[in-house]
Amino acid sequence: MNSDSVMNMIGLARRAGYVESGDAAVRSSVSRGKVRMIILAGDAAARTRKNIEILAGDAGIPLIIYGTKENLGNLLNKPSRSVVAITDDNFSKGIVVAMEKGGAKIEK
Repeated sequence: MNSDSVMNMIGLARRAGYVESGDAAVRSSVSRGKVRMIILAGDAAARTRKNIEILAGDAGIPLIIYGTKENLGNLLNKPSRSVVAITDDNFSKGIVVAMEKGGAKIEK
Protein backbone atom coordinates (compact mmCIF):
# COMPACT_ATOMS: atom_id res chain seq x y z
CA MET A 1 0.00 0.00 0.00
CA ASN A 2 1.17 3.52 -0.62
CA SER A 3 0.28 6.93 0.78
CA ASP A 4 -2.94 6.88 -1.26
CA SER A 5 -3.95 3.75 0.65
CA VAL A 6 -3.31 5.53 3.96
CA MET A 7 -5.37 8.52 2.84
CA ASN A 8 -8.15 6.18 1.66
CA MET A 9 -8.20 4.43 5.06
CA ILE A 10 -8.42 7.77 6.89
CA GLY A 11 -11.21 8.87 4.53
CA LEU A 12 -13.12 5.64 5.11
CA ALA A 13 -12.73 6.04 8.87
CA ARG A 14 -14.10 9.60 8.60
CA ARG A 15 -17.13 8.47 6.61
CA ALA A 16 -17.76 5.70 9.14
CA GLY A 17 -17.68 8.22 12.00
CA TYR A 18 -14.41 7.05 13.57
CA VAL A 19 -12.39 10.26 13.26
CA GLU A 20 -11.95 13.20 15.61
CA SER A 21 -9.96 16.18 14.38
CA GLY A 22 -8.50 19.27 15.92
CA ASP A 23 -6.63 19.65 19.18
CA ALA A 24 -9.62 20.06 21.53
CA ALA A 25 -11.65 17.19 20.02
CA VAL A 26 -8.66 14.85 20.08
CA ARG A 27 -7.82 15.71 23.69
CA SER A 28 -11.44 15.16 24.72
CA SER A 29 -11.57 11.77 23.00
CA VAL A 30 -8.26 10.73 24.60
CA SER A 31 -9.57 11.67 28.03
CA ARG A 32 -12.67 9.51 27.39
CA GLY A 33 -10.47 6.56 26.35
CA LYS A 34 -11.88 6.40 22.82
CA VAL A 35 -8.71 7.01 20.76
CA ARG A 36 -6.86 4.09 19.17
CA MET A 37 -4.36 6.13 17.10
CA ILE A 38 -3.28 9.73 16.69
CA ILE A 39 -2.10 11.11 13.36
CA LEU A 40 -0.05 14.31 13.51
CA ALA A 41 0.67 16.40 10.42
CA GLY A 42 4.34 16.51 9.51
CA ASP A 43 4.20 20.31 9.32
CA ALA A 44 2.48 20.81 12.69
CA ALA A 45 3.98 23.51 14.88
CA ALA A 46 6.78 22.38 17.20
CA ARG A 47 4.71 23.19 20.29
CA THR A 48 1.73 21.21 18.98
CA ARG A 49 4.00 18.30 18.09
CA LYS A 50 5.53 18.25 21.56
CA ASN A 51 2.14 18.47 23.31
CA ILE A 52 0.62 15.70 21.19
CA GLU A 53 3.69 13.47 21.64
CA ILE A 54 3.32 13.84 25.42
CA LEU A 55 -0.45 13.23 25.24
CA ALA A 56 -0.03 10.08 23.14
CA GLY A 57 2.86 8.81 25.25
CA ASP A 58 1.05 9.32 28.55
CA ALA A 59 -2.06 7.56 27.21
CA GLY A 60 -0.12 4.76 25.49
CA ILE A 61 -1.63 5.61 22.11
CA PRO A 62 0.32 5.00 18.87
CA LEU A 63 1.35 8.25 17.18
CA ILE A 64 1.94 8.56 13.46
CA ILE A 65 3.50 11.56 11.75
CA TYR A 66 1.84 11.76 8.35
CA GLY A 67 0.97 14.20 5.59
CA THR A 68 0.50 17.91 5.99
CA LYS A 69 -2.08 20.02 7.80
CA GLU A 70 -3.62 20.85 4.43
CA ASN A 71 -3.75 17.16 3.36
CA LEU A 72 -5.48 16.14 6.57
CA GLY A 73 -7.94 19.03 6.40
CA ASN A 74 -8.82 18.32 2.77
CA LEU A 75 -9.31 14.64 3.52
CA LEU A 76 -11.77 15.52 6.29
CA ASN A 77 -13.53 18.26 4.30
CA LYS A 78 -12.42 20.80 6.89
CA PRO A 79 -9.86 23.60 7.17
CA SER A 80 -6.28 22.47 7.75
CA ARG A 81 -5.84 20.11 10.71
CA SER A 82 -2.66 19.41 12.68
CA VAL A 83 -3.99 16.40 14.56
CA VAL A 84 -6.48 13.63 13.84
CA ALA A 85 -7.57 10.76 16.07
CA ILE A 86 -8.87 7.38 14.89
CA THR A 87 -11.36 5.85 17.34
CA ASP A 88 -11.79 2.37 15.84
CA ASP A 89 -9.41 -0.58 16.33
CA ASN A 90 -9.85 -2.01 12.84
CA PHE A 91 -9.25 1.28 11.05
CA SER A 92 -6.21 2.04 13.20
CA LYS A 93 -4.76 -1.40 12.45
CA GLY A 94 -5.45 -0.94 8.73
CA ILE A 95 -3.68 2.43 8.74
CA VAL A 96 -0.68 0.90 10.54
CA VAL A 97 -0.45 -1.88 7.94
CA ALA A 98 -0.71 0.64 5.08
CA MET A 99 1.96 2.84 6.62
CA GLU A 100 4.36 -0.02 7.36
CA LYS A 101 4.06 -1.27 3.78
CA GLY A 102 4.92 2.26 2.68
CA GLY A 103 7.98 2.32 4.95
CA ALA A 104 6.62 4.87 7.43
CA LYS A 105 7.83 5.13 11.01
CA ILE A 106 5.25 4.57 13.72
CA GLU A 107 5.96 5.87 17.21
CA LYS A 108 4.50 4.01 20.16
